[in-house]
Amino acid sequence: MRKFLAYFHNSISDALVYRATGFIWILNDLGPALVMIIFWAAAFQTKGIIAGYTLSSITLYYFGVMMINSLISTHPHYFLSEEIRSGAFSNYLVKPIKLAVYKLASALSWRAVRVIFFIPLILILWQVFPAQSTHLSFSLITLVLFIFSLSLSLLINFFIKMILGLTTIWFTEAGWLFLSFNIVASLFSGDMIPLDLLPSGLMAVNNFLPFKYLVYFPLSLILNKISTVKELFLGLTIEFFWVIFFYLLYRLVLRRGIKNYCAYGG
Repeated sequence: MRKFLAYFHNSISDALVYRATGFIWILNDLGPALVMIIFWAAAFQTKGIIAGYTLSSITLYYFGVMMINSLISTHPHYFLSEEIRSGAFSNYLVKPIKLAVYKLASALSWRAVRVIFFIPLILILWQVFPAQSTHLSFSLITLVLFIFSLSLSLLINFFIKMILGLTTIWFTEAGWLFLSFNIVASLFSGDMIPLDLLPSGLMAVNNFLPFKYLVYFPLSLILNKISTVKELFLGLTIEFFWVIFFYLLYRLVLRRGIKNYCAYGG
């Protein structure tokens, strides 16, 4: 814990220095959802309700997407990939640094700083695209479950990205893999469209894949879309399973990767 806090403090300092970079990254997280709000605003000009959504409720949904992406969307794979190519990855092998602990502390510190940019931006957007907050649930138990689910979502996202970054050891250039994951995840996580708009058969399969638990499931908690205790328990159980699965897979890939890693740079 002491090392984690030290890494977190140092990364906070970096994040405050590179404020412009943090602002660009938050625009990257907000941009797609903002485009979808504009798209749906045009679609609702001729209809009052589409697939059970009103313009107000669909707008609130994408505000939720913005919030969750701003909090859990970590990008350690880009930096890890560059460190592997440059040879800087060797630092994690010859120094007493836990790779996952360091990267997680760094990711969380950047999340904390980006909230500074996110709050005023979301308040401005709320005035431009008003949404009814009556769909939200603010009971204590719901908020606790939401925070717990969001924490699991962050860990799923983090370990998937760490695994993707480590693939650079074998592929050298893994940008195509990063892009492929982003495309698939944006569709099946609920980033692009609410998952209840997908065909029922595809939705049934997606219930057991990790993508839904990145965005849609925690968002469904706070939007009162989970109606039964059984559905809630099953969702949290699957989410927890994917955290353990990707953590163990990360450990395996890291162990195998260290054996294959060759440092050619500085």
